[in-house]
Amino acid sequence: MKRMFGLALTGILALTTWATPLEISPDTRVAPAQPRPIIVDHTSLALFDRIPDRYIRAARELRMIYFDKSVGANIDGGLDCLQYPSANAAPIGCKRPDPVTGNPTGLVANSKYDRSNWRYQWWPQRGCSAWYELVSCFIAQAGPIAAQYDVLSFQFSYGEVGAGSTIADKSAGFFANNTAVNDIYDYEAFAARHPGKQFILWTTSLSRGVGAAASTDFNNQMRAYARANNKILFDVADIEAHDPAGKPCFDNRDGVRYCEPNNAAKCENFPDDKFSAPAICPNYTTEMNAGHLNSMGKVRLAKAFWVLMAQVAGWTP
Repeated sequence: MKRMFGLALTGILALTTWATPLEISPDTRVAPAQPRPIIVDHTSLALFDRIPDRYIRAARELRMIYFDKSVGANIDGGLDCLQYPSANAAPIGCKRPDPVTGNPTGLVANSKYDRSNWRYQWWPQRGCSAWYELVSCFIAQAGPIAAQYDVLSFQFSYGEVGAGSTIADKSAGFFANNTAVNDIYDYEAFAARHPGKQFILWTTSLSRGVGAAASTDFNNQMRAYARANNKILFDVADIEAHDPAGKPCFDNRDGVRYCEPNNAAKCENFPDDKFSAPAICPNYTTEMNAGHLNSMGKVRLAKAFWVLMAQVAGWTP
């Protein structure tokens, strides 16, 4: 199947450069795509308060699992924040103010956002680090338990799109037809072996000091693939790279001094490298170079995930 699927890609690559959105025609034996793509990005946040209760109920009944690293654990914590009976009942870790503006996190807690059927799973400690290892680990870990879930997915983190990463390489990346490592073809073949299940694609998490063009290139490739093939996409990178007002944020190699909130001893002022890569906004992390989510960041991603799951459950806003 992988070789046959690769033939569809070969012709496209002959007409395509990385500056052009990547489109891959699915193998005819791969599980049929949805009738339309489901894309949740920063523009989708306004939909959270509009989710009808019946689709909240339908979404929380879906049995879902996603595999991720530390940012995934942050999102998991955000989902927990939303299910408290009220914002007052939620712990302080759910509602520390935006470190940039001092505004509240926007926490809207309600027990109706019960996520007890949604499971976050940390990757095994060994052999699940590089991007191609994560594809293999997802297939190996999800395969034996797929029957227990309705929705399955995993995310690449900012650690997989740093300097030197091959994830966006046209001949050796995730969207290439690799013979030695697993890639999108193997992922699609795995999905095809589990008809009736929903699979969510993710863009990567981002850090303040994203290392190279790999993050931008890969995330653009993922968006193009999801749209061209009617996939479900949780566009974490786009959400993280826009502040609450919708203004885009870029990496910290910009010549602008930044200090960690309440810690003037930890500051950076990297020279401007003349390359602006989308990066997590300072509103959503307290770190100078990394990208772990603060209260506002994890609440924002959790709200977006509810918008996504409501649509997976049938809502068409």
